[in-house]
Amino acid sequence: MIISRKKREENIAEYILYMWQIEDLMRAFEFNRERIQKELVEQFAVDPAIKKEISEWYADIVDSMIREKITKSGHLQFLVSLVADLNDFHFRLIDSSFHSDYQNAYQEAIYNIGDFRNRMGLKEKIPDIEVCLTVLYGSLLMKMRKRDISDDTAEAISSIRKMIALFSSKYRDFEEGRIEI
Repeated sequence: MIISRKKREENIAEYILYMWQIEDLMRAFEFNRERIQKELVEQFAVDPAIKKEISEWYADIVDSMIREKITKSGHLQFLVSLVADLNDFHFRLIDSSFHSDYQNAYQEAIYNIGDFRNRMGLKEKIPDIEVCLTVLYGSLLMKMRKRDISDDTAEAISSIRKMIALFSSKYRDFEEGRIEI
């Protein structure tokens, strides 16, 4: 909870990736509150009041995932909505005459975004930002599992990572009123 708040303030992409990890973690714990308390919450070396806040945050996540029927797969509705909003922001940056740096980063990544979208094998068009976040999340999982990534794939991911880093920076600047689009 404390980590998610900090990530939300500092880097929107890292926040979403973190929250996707939390969703997967809750699934791995099979939404068992006792296990979550014992194996997660109790491991935090923090003040009891903060530990209670963390415990309640995990409980809220569990309740929301069960209520939204995403116990096997899928994302919390507020994250789905946030990703949709981010994709709108992405298109506003592309259409803006003030953000050529982002437009250039997007042009460097666009082929790879399309390639990954095709590799996902879904018939519907997945929005660019969702594809990018999914690629970065998959890359994170591959690293955690110590699986090799080909040089070509690593290069493709790198172009997406650079674009998303710039995107996140611009989003933070926008939220803080430092830029307009």
